[in-house]
Amino acid sequence: MDSLKDLLLQKNLDEPSDVTALKDYYQQAFKLPASVKVTPNSIVLIVPNSKLASEVRIRTLDIQRRCQLTKKLFVKVSKANQ
Repeated sequence: MDSLKDLLLQKNLDEPSDVTALKDYYQQAFKLPASVKVTPNSIVLIVPNSKLASEVRIRTLDIQRRCQLTKKLFVKVSKANQ
């Protein structure tokens, strides 16, 4: 069992909980690490190709509900994040 110290060291306190939930969802669903950019009014999920972007856009309502997103979700295709 992990100690409280170990758990707190693993947690990123600067990252909002909805962003953490989004990264976890993306990792679990697509088996890829998520690249996320947060702006004052939105969350931008950066994906490596258009096929994956389409799949994420199809799942947008489910993602917003499961991750309890408080900001608008945008999906951006960029090969630079690999």
